[in-house]
Amino acid sequence: MDEGEGHRVIELKASSYFVGRDPTNAIVLESKDVSRQHAIFLRLTSTNPNDYSFLLIDGNLQGTASSNGTKVNAEPCLSTRLGHGDQIRFGCQAKANYFILDPLTDQEFQDYCEGRGYEDLLTEVHNARGTIIIDHPQQPNFEAASLVRLASFPEIIPSPMFEVNLRGELTYLNPAAMQDFPNLHSLGLDHPVMQGLMALIKQSSHNILSREVEIAGKVFEQSIHYISESSLVRCCLFDVTQRKHAESELLKRDHLLQSVAKSTAHLLTNVDYETAISKALATFGEVAGVDRICVVENHLQAESLLASLRFEWRRDAVSSVRGTSHRQQQPYNNSYLQRWLPILANGGIIRDSVRALPELERQQLVQDDILSLMVVPIIVSGSFWGFIELDSCVEEHRWSAQEESIVSTLATSISAALQRQYKDEIIQLQAFHDALTGLPNRILFTDRLNLSLAEARRSQHSLAVMFMDLDRFKTINDTLGHSAGDALLQEVANRVKHCLRESDTVARWGGDEFTLLLPNIDHVEDATRTAQRILEAFREVIPLEGHDIYVNTSIGIAFYPADGKEAETLLKNADVALYQAKERGRGIYQLYNRVMNSEASEQFVLRNGLRHALDRQELLLHYQPQVDLLSGRFIGIEALLRWQHPEKGLIPPATFIPLAEETGLIIEIGEWVLRTACQQAVEWQQEGLQPLSIAVNLSARQFYEPNLVEMIADILQETQLDPSSLELEITESTAIKNIDVTQGILAQIQAMGVRIAMDDFGTGYSSLNYLTQLPLDTLKIDRAFIQNLWSEAKELEIIHAVIALGRALDLTVIAEGIDNTEQLDLLRSLNCPIVQGYLTGRPSPANELRGVLQANWQQHCPSAEVELALQTFS
Repeated sequence: MDEGEGHRVIELKASSYFVGRDPTNAIVLESKDVSRQHAIFLRLTSTNPNDYSFLLIDGNLQGTASSNGTKVNAEPCLSTRLGHGDQIRFGCQAKANYFILDPLTDQEFQDYCEGRGYEDLLTEVHNARGTIIIDHPQQPNFEAASLVRLASFPEIIPSPMFEVNLRGELTYLNPAAMQDFPNLHSLGLDHPVMQGLMALIKQSSHNILSREVEIAGKVFEQSIHYISESSLVRCCLFDVTQRKHAESELLKRDHLLQSVAKSTAHLLTNVDYETAISKALATFGEVAGVDRICVVENHLQAESLLASLRFEWRRDAVSSVRGTSHRQQQPYNNSYLQRWLPILANGGIIRDSVRALPELERQQLVQDDILSLMVVPIIVSGSFWGFIELDSCVEEHRWSAQEESIVSTLATSISAALQRQYKDEIIQLQAFHDALTGLPNRILFTDRLNLSLAEARRSQHSLAVMFMDLDRFKTINDTLGHSAGDALLQEVANRVKHCLRESDTVARWGGDEFTLLLPNIDHVEDATRTAQRILEAFREVIPLEGHDIYVNTSIGIAFYPADGKEAETLLKNADVALYQAKERGRGIYQLYNRVMNSEASEQFVLRNGLRHALDRQELLLHYQPQVDLLSGRFIGIEALLRWQHPEKGLIPPATFIPLAEETGLIIEIGEWVLRTACQQAVEWQQEGLQPLSIAVNLSARQFYEPNLVEMIADILQETQLDPSSLELEITESTAIKNIDVTQGILAQIQAMGVRIAMDDFGTGYSSLNYLTQLPLDTLKIDRAFIQNLWSEAKELEIIHAVIALGRALDLTVIAEGIDNTEQLDLLRSLNCPIVQGYLTGRPSPANELRGVLQANWQQHCPSAEVELALQTFS
């Protein structure tokens, strides 16, 4: 190249050269008449990578021509393919000669140029042998705007491009194709980018096609253009390896997410969590491409945390590890799991190839043919429950972050299933088991009995049903308190369970009653031997809160099919046999027979009916007035419980109240009585009747309920009854059972403004000391003294003493059970202030008593007071 003041020799090897005055050009020309970007050299390649020449373009890539033009062989040039010996002039001064030489290395070219003058070089170049002469087609003549398209010319694009004729002969390769496919020229049609290419062109009706080819682990998208007018096929290839890998990862992720969704569906919809987890692992394992999935559960043993494999899914070709010793009851503190515990317990994840793990872990895991694994913790209710382990056994797998996240999601779903299972188990336990003893309750017992009956009918075997209860349990419960009674029931349940077979069932029926089911027995003796074992178990003392307690139990036995073929019949007959055992002395067992007295059967019917009486609205209240003897005026009303049985009519309290006490129904019934009586008192007051106090009895069992005071306060608040209008009655035996506790309860009730009455006074201890200690307002003389009252009876002096005692202690005295005028006259003579009985007012329903109350008030109260009250409550 001659620039006027000197010359340079430049070897053209790159794909493009920019020529101009600007110092950023590859070839910088110093002449002032040369533009900043004057021209471009573009490399053109043939099918032989060593054969190439250059295209000369005037101006820049934006289509702007040079200021002073470019000439080739003295002819103005916009663009031309250069040939050997061409003379080039840039502007007016800078000129160059273009030569095509045999390929030389950089060192050879340097040696060639050193020590030679420019003229000598020209001479040698002209005389050079082996110079590559390329036949040039008709020279293209580009317009200025066309130069823009040259920016994407095949020679400078990074994607491989080639042309081939229909005979499979390569006619052109660009530099990128030579670099990426160096053996394309030698392999020809055997190269992957050429294989099947001609057949594809012939079979297709389109000129533009595309396909994917894989070469040396890379994936290329091959765009194929068949140029029919020149019978050439032009191909351009784009490396889509990363995209295909990303698509593959996305597809795998989607499949994994779908499998997790299906697995979660199994875990959420399947009631049996073991089946759910097994299905979830199988669903996930098939998609995840792993060879084995294990779910390991933690458990404590002697205060050590152990891990045991609970669930396993594996491919058919992979061996099971569930039965191996190193997979069961493995301690975390001194096994290959020691390093895992702090990682997993803190929510961390372990994923690695086995060969990269510590020696102890590697030794254990190699036994299971594991090459790589991922371990994800399962956290249940904030605690480390166990872990899920994915094993690759055929080839080593590198776990991705996406896979780790998806497996964590699966672990969370398993955790949710386990939490649901725990809740279901608690609900199941609460619904079908007794909260105190943990035994099945009557619902579960009845269900098992029905199932056993169905099996007995199929197999033609017998079964036995037993009813048992504790003798005088109420005395122990009342004497030592409810906590001692509860502890006793728990010990009873434990002793009975140890007397039964594994297939037998013992349930707590209610209170101190238990039922037993002995399925699949062949002889009566099978049941009687069990009953005898139970009786003998209770001959040993029961230590209870510092006391040695001896408890007897009575048992009644009924057999299928002899004593009944339905569950209800068998239970009823076993209960009848139980009452017969009690009548014969207690502490024994009794077999049912048809001639047993009807009283026991009657008790069974009543007890079962009482359980539904409240729901069926068979219970009702009658009200009996309390009369001031001096004025004849009603000063109070006592609420008395009655049972209107649908078949047996009105049943007196003395018959069913003991049954309610035994079964514990008295708690629910007592609350209903108190609420109903308070509502009725308010209703009478709102109707304008005189404001009378309402008296309600509290049973012994109800009195010692922990929430008694709260329940009374709630009912007063709910009904809006003035506390001073309520009087609660407790019996003397109830009051003195635990004097300290009684004092506290009565003080809280009295503090609300409620009055306290001691009922049945004189039938218990009648201790003056108790009377002075308890906060009482009223003494009620028991009807037992009134029934035998006549002018010369000893009871006359007792009543007189009680009345005097009441005055001395400032207590109101009421005599109960006044049935005739002689009793009334004697009480009047003793100055008894208030009486209550059939003579002065029979117990009546509220609607019948309303008129009596109105008439009594109008008779004994001034008319102005009545009018004022009517105006007040209207």
